[in-house]
Amino acid sequence: MNRSGLVALALCGAGTALAQDAGLSVSVGARAWYTEWTTFSYYTETVNGKDVNKALIQSSAGHKLALVPVVAVRYGNFVGTLSAFPSTRFSFANGDNGTRKEFDLNLGYVLMPGLTATLGYKKISQRDGPTRYEPAGPIFGLSGNAPLAGAYSLYGAFGLGRLKTPASDDKNVVKFKADYRLTEVGVASTFNSDWLLRRWTLTAGYRIQVMGSKEAFGTQDGRDTTQGFTFGALATF
Repeated sequence: MNRSGLVALALCGAGTALAQDAGLSVSVGARAWYTEWTTFSYYTETVNGKDVNKALIQSSAGHKLALVPVVAVRYGNFVGTLSAFPSTRFSFANGDNGTRKEFDLNLGYVLMPGLTATLGYKKISQRDGPTRYEPAGPIFGLSGNAPLAGAYSLYGAFGLGRLKTPASDDKNVVKFKADYRLTEVGVASTFNSDWLLRRWTLTAGYRIQVMGSKEAFGTQDGRDTTQGFTFGALATF
């Protein structure tokens, strides 16, 4: 296994295997994600004193930098990662504000050198004032890496899932089922370390997550996208 193999699993949320180390290895790091959030909302009109949704619209927020901590573990061909997108406030072009946070837990198995399959759980929490949208569910992922010259390699991670908002009688909880897709590609560089650590891994890539909420307005699906350049650093012990 190429030494940059930890890259996508640990820094993408669904990704490649850890480098081939003897016994147990633990990696700790963070990903800086310069992300833009575009989501769906509604054009409303007041009818008989009540706000009524008249159309589905898209609304974009400005770019925001988020620092995502990551922990990864490997033993033999089994791998696992935990990461969290901290609660981040976004300001939208239409004047609205919203917060977003994410939680990812993935377990995987190295199918062959450079290719890992993962099964995980993802939860996304979005809030706009009192309104909450909190889809969660299973994610299946595949990831891989291919060596380039010297310490450099290409990596890629892909994930698919079906998310569902929890049942609730609270009128402020938005209820949808959503298809989820993740894609991240980039370049990694790995350096050995002679002091405490086994190595450092640095990454640079582009990440995009898409949720398609089923029948958000009549037969129309709502589209929610977060995307942007990402830079990561990972220390392996």
